[in-house]
Amino acid sequence: MADSQSAGEKTEEATPRKRTEARKKGTVARSTDLNGALALLGCSLLLPPAVQTVSAGLIDSFQRTIATPPTDISVPSVIRYLLAWLTPAAAALLPLLGGLMIIGLATNFAQVGFVMSGESMKPSFEKINPFQGFKRLLSRRQAVEGLKALFKLALFSWIVTAAIQSDWEKIMSLQFMPTNLVIATSGQILHSILVRVAVVWLVLAGLDYFFQRKEVDRQLRMTKDELRREMKEQEGSPEIKMAQMQRRRKILRGSMAKKIREADVLITNPTHYAIAIRYERSKDFAPIVLAKGVDYLALRMREIAQDGDVPIVENKPLARSLYAQCEPGDPIPRDLFGPVAEILAYVYKTAKKSKRAA
Repeated sequence: MADSQSAGEKTEEATPRKRTEARKKGTVARSTDLNGALALLGCSLLLPPAVQTVSAGLIDSFQRTIATPPTDISVPSVIRYLLAWLTPAAAALLPLLGGLMIIGLATNFAQVGFVMSGESMKPSFEKINPFQGFKRLLSRRQAVEGLKALFKLALFSWIVTAAIQSDWEKIMSLQFMPTNLVIATSGQILHSILVRVAVVWLVLAGLDYFFQRKEVDRQLRMTKDELRREMKEQEGSPEIKMAQMQRRRKILRGSMAKKIREADVLITNPTHYAIAIRYERSKDFAPIVLAKGVDYLALRMREIAQDGDVPIVENKPLARSLYAQCEPGDPIPRDLFGPVAEILAYVYKTAKKSKRAA
């Protein structure tokens, strides 16, 4: 009973295959807060020059259009009049809008890469089912999103209020300033508020992105049965078989055979695992895993080691541990120093006896 319950629980991390399939369906970790925070930060940086250009353009165009008012009150004449007044402002705002668009696209690409998925656009009864909608509304995710929105609203309101209070005297003196100085001072106050909100929002967005990644990982977890089923499917898939064949061929003719011949010892299971170890005191601060293999590859590694007179030592638990914890080029873990050192000492001692006998 306990085994059946544990088999139905999603306790296993998602495999690369399931992550790839989920990515194709659009299930990726993405924080909308990160988009908003970076857009606001970009707006705070691009807004001062844009406001300065817009204000100068509006004042200049207003003076010119007032000096030459339209001679008739027809609709085309009024439209030309308004366009002549607003065109400089629109041209000044284009860099701001273009910059915000680039920031939005870059932020999305940095979070999820290039993902084209129409899965969310497919018609589905669940999307219009009121019971499913009510269930989603009361879900853990929506509760977190609601609390997060309330927290951001309270925090941003406090930041804006504090900024206005600190500049209150400056705000009250705007009524006595000329127009250009009013625009410049208002822009400075607005810029200060936007920067404060953007920086705080960016910190919250970083935490939200971390939470989104954890949420997606939790959503993609697999049961033990799902993991076993996928492993069986992958073992029989033509792609996996082809990849294994290519890897074997690479071992036979590539650099791995050379690395095995350079090894000090080959630690085996003896039939399923093989790990080639090298240790040069003047070069390596710890023994290095040069190559590793399982099943057919382990057999070929033993044949190469035998041809190259590389000592082969059988140690089942050590071979399994090295294969699971190390990749080619990695130093052995600290907790395996002792067993590996014993094997290397045995190999060096045996090699010295062989030389003396010769």
